[in-house]
Amino acid sequence: MRTQGKYTAAVVAAVLTGGILAGAPAAEAASGCQWAPTTLPAPGGYRVYGLGSGDGAGAVAGTLQPASPGGKRVGVIWRADGPQLLGTAFGLDTELADVNAAGVAVGSSTEFGEFPLNHAVRYTGGHFERLPDPPGYTNTQALAINARGDILGAVGATAATGVSTTVVWPADAPGTVEVLLPAPGWQVQGGIDDNGTVAAAVIDWSTGTFAGQVLPKGGAAIRLASPVPSGDVVPTAITTQRIAGYVSRAGAFLWNHDGSVDRALPDLKNVSAMNSAGAIVGQAPDGSTLFLPPGGGPAQTVTLPGNDTSPGEVTESGDVFGTATVYSPDPAKAVVRWHCG
Repeated sequence: MRTQGKYTAAVVAAVLTGGILAGAPAAEAASGCQWAPTTLPAPGGYRVYGLGSGDGAGAVAGTLQPASPGGKRVGVIWRADGPQLLGTAFGLDTELADVNAAGVAVGSSTEFGEFPLNHAVRYTGGHFERLPDPPGYTNTQALAINARGDILGAVGATAATGVSTTVVWPADAPGTVEVLLPAPGWQVQGGIDDNGTVAAAVIDWSTGTFAGQVLPKGGAAIRLASPVPSGDVVPTAITTQRIAGYVSRAGAFLWNHDGSVDRALPDLKNVSAMNSAGAIVGQAPDGSTLFLPPGGGPAQTVTLPGNDTSPGEVTESGDVFGTATVYSPDPAKAVVRWHCG
């Protein structure tokens, strides 16, 4: 249910095989357990392009690119029994951002011209569906989906204007779309919880910084308090209990849904994901990937700096999913699951 930024378009060098991260031994956690990584093999003929979020039970949405030049990017769901290849939406390059427990996946397909033109899509019932454009907008992306099927997205007026304005395709009103923050300006989407509450940030032109927003379903926007006099306040994860994110030059924080600061997360510079119990995964200033247990407690080191590790999901059981560089024997981007056992 957490959103994730645009995948980087790095080209990887080899098709992945199973195994663990070479040259990256499991890190000793504060609790005494060890975080053991397992590489999830990509289907033959494909390379890992990016990884999104998942259903909290081990299914995670992602994107593959063909190993040979000229093919289209395709959507994939990573599961315990192997990857489920969903293919392309309408024959276009397709990226998936999230999947819920009902198996509904969301993302976007892209037409390439002078500027990329995105179309928000949903995968359900074994096929892709295009989500409707709001009036006045033609550039759309679906970024996250909650348990009941509400879809968070971002839209722009044209391909040239980019994708920024925050929208929701509500599950209880199929075929409609609601523009949550219609005022022009740069916006960053932080996620949607299972009640339909959205976390986002919008540029405050009076200060030139991002202001965090809580957008309850059907209610008025609430501004997230800033723990410092100035700086960007950007939420990156939300549950029905808390909102997590970062403040520029001040690190990571938790907020309550009334906008008040809950507490600082001093070990982290940012938050990548948070589960419903409050377990958090993010990155430290030195590039390490850290896991913060629910309710606080000592941070646990999931991975040390190096291997270009990018955490993306923490499940309800506490497993961490992300991407990292592996060697098989050539360096390549892989999807990795870390388990603390």
